[in-house]
Amino acid sequence: MRKKLQLTVLLLFGILGYAKTQNKVNVPIPTQAQLTWQNAELVAVFHYDLHVFDGGKYNQQKNRITPIVDYNIFNPKNLDTDQWIKAAKDAGCKIAILTATHETGFALYQSDVNPYSLKAVKWRYGKGDIVKDFVESCHKNGVKPGIYIGIRWNSFFGVFDFIVNGDNQFAENRQQYYNRMCEGMVEELMSRYGVLAIVWFDGGAHGPELDGPDVLRVFEKHQPNCIFYHNSQRADIRWGGSESGTVPYPCWGTYPFPYLHSTNQEVVLANNFQLLKEGDPNGKYYMPAMSDAPLRGYNGRHEWFWEPGDEEHILPVENLMNMYYKSVGHNSTLILGLTPNPDGLLPEPDVERLKEFGKEIKHRFSTPIASTSGTGKEIKLSLFKNQRINHVIVQEDIVKGERVREFVLEGKTKDGWQTIFEGSCIGHKFIHQFEDMEVDAVRLQILESKGEVQIKNFDVFNVN
Repeated sequence: MRKKLQLTVLLLFGILGYAKTQNKVNVPIPTQAQLTWQNAELVAVFHYDLHVFDGGKYNQQKNRITPIVDYNIFNPKNLDTDQWIKAAKDAGCKIAILTATHETGFALYQSDVNPYSLKAVKWRYGKGDIVKDFVESCHKNGVKPGIYIGIRWNSFFGVFDFIVNGDNQFAENRQQYYNRMCEGMVEELMSRYGVLAIVWFDGGAHGPELDGPDVLRVFEKHQPNCIFYHNSQRADIRWGGSESGTVPYPCWGTYPFPYLHSTNQEVVLANNFQLLKEGDPNGKYYMPAMSDAPLRGYNGRHEWFWEPGDEEHILPVENLMNMYYKSVGHNSTLILGLTPNPDGLLPEPDVERLKEFGKEIKHRFSTPIASTSGTGKEIKLSLFKNQRINHVIVQEDIVKGERVREFVLEGKTKDGWQTIFEGSCIGHKFIHQFEDMEVDAVRLQILESKGEVQIKNFDVFNVN
């Protein structure tokens, strides 16, 4: 009896040891903030700054070097951040980001360290705080807030590409002043408005090793569970290599560097940002791609800020869906740029288009014909009878990392199993659209992986 018990214990430990070995896979694992980011899938970024009120077209090159003559042009009489966030939520956005500062250097909150802020204007008697309003609107509508901080350019303080102009003692002193002011603004924005989903430094933020402000230290002190994007020390997500709202396939969530150092910039910039666009399946760092584009980006336009008479350049739903397939469906998060107007409202045509976009996503993907999940080399989805399908969605459980390296999707027709798609990356979400096909079963076969594959969702649809 004792021998049988000992044998049973040995077998049990052997099985547990084998399972432990199988689950011990050397792949990068996302943080909770990165999981929240990828699960959001759709994100809105609201661009708002002084030049929205000047009545002219946005000129980035000019605005970076030309101070606004009169900052009291800022006067959004009907400001309604609830309206902004409701519109973004209608599209399906789960995170919303506000430009707290941009290239003019003007801060949309009550700053104690930056005099060029809402304290300086007549609007709301110098007491307004749009960052506060924005965050409260996010909470009210169940959307996670984020803040965008632009310190690389500042036309008011004469800063261009992080640097104060000049090479004398005066310029050096002003550079130190500007660096400390930036650290102070980050301290204010990170500590006053509660938990944030993302902090986005426009164009990056030089760290102390490049004679810039120590923003990462301040960020980590106040927002330990937030996406940091980005500086030369750290990046939790990466730019997807274009402002088209798309990334190519494959687009891996892993990357070979913690961020862009001078020693690897040639690699990053090669072949039109290929590394940023595709990632690296063998990368040591979990750093998923984001796909960003302005909603007003149709027919040759590309407007991140409101401009007069620009409504005809709002992207049609068909174009937005194409972006959705090639961003969310390619393992990336889609960021849409939205443009509040001088009245402080998101224009009604933009509001309506966002609503149409959200409805179309739900129409296509809210009701799968069949769904399953599972582990291992083959996952089969039976439909019980012949049905027409034209979309497949597959999701890995990325809590355990991206494990799939090569796979094939097949449908069982009256003539037997037929190939639907052969691919490599699945990641958070892979969407494949194809010609109508009548099948009674679909299967996912894993041809190569790192460890046991964990499929969170395997869905088929007939979209018409």
